[in-house]
Amino acid sequence: MKDLRAIGHFGGWLVALVALGTGACGGPAAKPDTGVQDAPADQQQGTDVAPDGGVEDAAVTDDAADGPVDAGSGIDCAPGPTGGPMPAGTAPQQAAGPTVATSATRPELSAAVADGQYTIQKPLAKGWTINGGSPPDGGVGPVTYMDNDNWDPQANGIGDPATFTPMFTVAASGGTHTSLYNAFLDANNMGVCGRVYIRIMPGEYRGPGMQLPSKTSAPAITLYSTESDASKTVIVNNLAGATAGSMTNSATLTIKALRNFQMKNLTVANDYVEGSATGNQSAVAMLLQADRSQFENVRFIGNIGTLYIKSSVELVKARSYFRDCYIEGDQDFIVGRGTAVFDHCEIKYVASRMPTGGNIGYPSTLVFNDYGFLFDSCNFTAEAGASGVTLGRQWMEESDTVSLRGLSVGKMIVRNSTLGAHLAGAAPWSLTGARTTTPKNPDVDAGQPPVLVYTSDDFFPTGVGPTPAEPYLGEYRNTGADAHQ
Repeated sequence: MKDLRAIGHFGGWLVALVALGTGACGGPAAKPDTGVQDAPADQQQGTDVAPDGGVEDAAVTDDAADGPVDAGSGIDCAPGPTGGPMPAGTAPQQAAGPTVATSATRPELSAAVADGQYTIQKPLAKGWTINGGSPPDGGVGPVTYMDNDNWDPQANGIGDPATFTPMFTVAASGGTHTSLYNAFLDANNMGVCGRVYIRIMPGEYRGPGMQLPSKTSAPAITLYSTESDASKTVIVNNLAGATAGSMTNSATLTIKALRNFQMKNLTVANDYVEGSATGNQSAVAMLLQADRSQFENVRFIGNIGTLYIKSSVELVKARSYFRDCYIEGDQDFIVGRGTAVFDHCEIKYVASRMPTGGNIGYPSTLVFNDYGFLFDSCNFTAEAGASGVTLGRQWMEESDTVSLRGLSVGKMIVRNSTLGAHLAGAAPWSLTGARTTTPKNPDVDAGQPPVLVYTSDDFFPTGVGPTPAEPYLGEYRNTGADAHQ
């Protein structure tokens, strides 16, 4: 069981909104303005005359304090934050370690490849629909992307929460909602607003059903706390694949927004106790499939499958950026087919359940997606007693689409980072569960050993893949006790 260090306990999630009050004359009283118009009559008379199943509100005004009212929508959008764009963080890239030669089990990128292709900006510059929704034949490029937007969340961070104006506040009492799920639903209905800010007050929010649904007309959403100590505001549940029916359903928080989700100063945890039920022990803290998602100072707590980064479908490249975050677990705890950059994050291995032999990354990147996981300026730490932990292994995730099965290779690069002594020395990439066949070697022999596909040359037949070969697993000038020497 995790020590979440939260204050307060607010019980179940699906708690109804505060009941409607009554006025002095026995009829419904006008309620504080939430910025949401719930019936056409509201636009004329400003207050409800009877409960109509929506949000009761007072008259909406169109002034600088409230933000603009979209013509005909009846929604009063909050003003945007002040102060202009802010960088996601101020610490520079970690100084590079010594230059080392590549080896068979520890492939090292060249300076030209590392600084030309594996910067913070490169994986995030293009995304969304891949190849117009049609997979390249056999996974071989060229590949195009719908959005070539040069998205740069490093330079354009989430901002200072002190400048945010929340349209909704989730709290045990005194807020607009006691349920995060209901706050998400109401925010999703405010598509005329460019971005909706949802503030969560300090405390522990436990229970199932914390999901931001996908909705084409939804605005961008920022979920945040004003507390810089992320451990004070905790979203937590205790489901596993064995109890929820699948790894996906085990997630404490699920983000299915199409794009532009942000989160800051929060903890998301899954404190399921492994072995307490029979079956799949994966217990996800957050499942993410939104493109252009940003996370700053967020803690992800779990053991198996803590952070599940994917996309809505295989032919969508969903990009996410994690800055100054903390992620912990003991087995395959950063997983999925999504494209993710981890910048100045702490990646901690917890040793109490599995002192030895655990694994960190478990990417299932499809071969035609140009980037999987990139760790830059991160600190790989562990609890006392941990040893023999691998940086990553390649998840041959079975695709939903028959024609794409077998094209999952798993891509992960670690650069300019600090590697602790708990890692597995000369061979930090795990063969456990690795594939036994590739297009290069499709024969299925009873005794054929598993193989890692370090580069595209290990996957494609000679003369078929890209030239020069694309790295799938690799390092560049890391430091620390287990850095490549």
